[in-house]
Amino acid sequence: MAEEPQEPQPIDTAQGKTAQVPVSEPFDSAQDKPTPAAIEPLPPEGAQAPSEPLQTAQINPAEVEKAAQAALEPVPTPQPQAPASTSSPQAAPSSPTAPSNKSNSPSSAEATEGRRELLAKGRAKVQEKKQKKLDKIMELLNTKDKVSNADVEKLLRVSDATATRYLSALQKQGKIRKVGKTGRSVFYAKV
Repeated sequence: MAEEPQEPQPIDTAQGKTAQVPVSEPFDSAQDKPTPAAIEPLPPEGAQAPSEPLQTAQINPAEVEKAAQAALEPVPTPQPQAPASTSSPQAAPSSPTAPSNKSNSPSSAEATEGRRELLAKGRAKVQEKKQKKLDKIMELLNTKDKVSNADVEKLLRVSDATATRYLSALQKQGKIRKVGKTGRSVFYAKV
């Protein structure tokens, strides 16, 4: 069983006053390790464990209240600061709320406009690639009378669903027509 804590012993200080300091015995790892014979096996299921007195810890209510208040307080997030210049270490750092007057950084409106331009360029490039693939399908239809979904998959090296989307796009443009409803018998012919 665990040892009971000893009462604090008074100690004389250099000024003649006494202080209460808890006294404990030094820890000896060789003596405190349980031996295999000292370990008690767990009781089988359904059997009641031997009743031993439980040891309780002393809890200070003031510390509990302090910890609860600390847990409820919001944690301030640190504001990122620009690296300090090495040429003048005595220069005062600018406050994070002060507006910066940097001429080389674009304003938020300019940055938004730049993003929109990049997005428009990206969309145009995707549409251009798609149109090239649709043109390849039309070239295939010039050499053949009818084209199936499998033919488009092999030609463009795309999945079944992508080939279907390309053929549907050509159908919506009015360049091809679908013959058949579902299954292997469906094919597409030039209008």
